[in-house]
Amino acid sequence: MLHTAPEITAADTAVLSAVDEIRGVLRHALARPRRWRGTLRRQARARAVRGSNSIEGINVTEDQAFAIVGNEEEQVSIDATWLAAKGYSDAMTYLQVLAERSASLAEADLLALHFMVQGYDLNRGPGRYRRGDVFVHDDDELRTVYTGPDPDDVPQLMVEYAASLSDPATSELHPLVQGAMAHLNLVMIHPFADGNGRMSRVVQSFMLYREQVNEAPFVSIEEYLGRNTTAYYDVLARTGGGRWSPERSTSEWIEFILTAHYRQARTVQGRLWSADRVAEQVDDLIGAELAPDRAAPALELTFSGWSLRNATYRELAEVTPTTASRDLSGLVSSGVLQRHGNKKGAWYSPADAYRTWITELREQTKSAFDAGADPYRLAVRGQEIPVGAEAA
Repeated sequence: MLHTAPEITAADTAVLSAVDEIRGVLRHALARPRRWRGTLRRQARARAVRGSNSIEGINVTEDQAFAIVGNEEEQVSIDATWLAAKGYSDAMTYLQVLAERSASLAEADLLALHFMVQGYDLNRGPGRYRRGDVFVHDDDELRTVYTGPDPDDVPQLMVEYAASLSDPATSELHPLVQGAMAHLNLVMIHPFADGNGRMSRVVQSFMLYREQVNEAPFVSIEEYLGRNTTAYYDVLARTGGGRWSPERSTSEWIEFILTAHYRQARTVQGRLWSADRVAEQVDDLIGAELAPDRAAPALELTFSGWSLRNATYRELAEVTPTTASRDLSGLVSSGVLQRHGNKKGAWYSPADAYRTWITELREQTKSAFDAGADPYRLAVRGQEIPVGAEAA
């Protein structure tokens, strides 16, 4: 027996409808040709990788995550942290490819996925179920907050779990609810000695990927969970009740996950709107002959808040290292960028002349797309759940 989805309430339905509407807007926006779409997709992957790994205490900066998902090995130190983040990124790629040919995950796929996530350390038992008991500890309170099922029960539970991912009854649920339950059951079975949280979160994202829609990689909730780790752990603890108890209600878990999806979708909605404003600014710079045409993707990246390095510039501009260095020097000379550091450690950001514009754009985006609203509070009160820009 696994945890089962609760009866969907009127508030659940209202929030699901709001998320679906936002995703429809995103789908339409992403269907149109956008110069920044590929870079924004990489940014989304970097934030997801960083968010999910940070929950487990594996910390990289956004810029490091961006380099990792782009295989820019020269920009980061290759150590256990890099390998853990890279393994998670590879697992996400694997699931996106798998989703193109399969609507579900077999048990063998789950074991292979775990090997990708944990393969950087063979002592963590990558690709194998745990052989001992598992306890989740609250280090602050010095107490055990969850005890997983007996290890002898894990193989059969995982057979049941894999079957549930393609069960006709499961497919009748809204995809976001399917993903939430896939996440919950895997993290509660806790089948592995390590990596259970990351596995659960990446499988939840797979439930979006298998819809095969453009916006799915942008609205997975790893980033949100990474920013709200305490709330995430708290709702898991309350839902789990201290030990494997699949008969317990999952209503609060569903509310938490749907709220996460709503807020993440609003965040992404704002980022797409902001990306258009940044692209307009970059076009103005090119039109004023302050930057070459080929610099556009790199300038859009750094005007969106990311550090820019030579390796990233030459990849986005599709030029040689020599040309990249010459272009970046020219952008500094023209007052578009400023340089920080020396030699291989050098990186670039927008010149001070554009700082006010960037700050104002961020504030305008935050005002127009409130990503902190509580959709359930609005739904219960009978108020409209925002799905568009409140101001622009």
